[in-house]
Amino acid sequence: MVGYLLALRMPTLFAGGTILELLELTVAEPMRGRGTGSALIRAVQAKAREAKDVEVTVPTRRAADFYRALGVHETAVHLTWSPT
Repeated sequence: MVGYLLALRMPTLFAGGTILELLELTVAEPMRGRGTGSALIRAVQAKAREAKDVEVTVPTRRAADFYRALGVHETAVHLTWSPT
């Protein structure tokens, strides 16, 4: 396996339509830096356009520069509760 991406499409009221949330993205270590991750994100963006999703969300701050280079921008703070 070279890379893996998991996204979930969800209907929302707050966004006024469906959003596509990117939950996981990983690329095998030897393939990193060769455009594989970018190609996976562009594929998701194309699918979102086809489906007329309102937005694609990425609930992470890891690799922020990577996502920004692909047109993703920060819009909110992600709040989390953990049942510990």
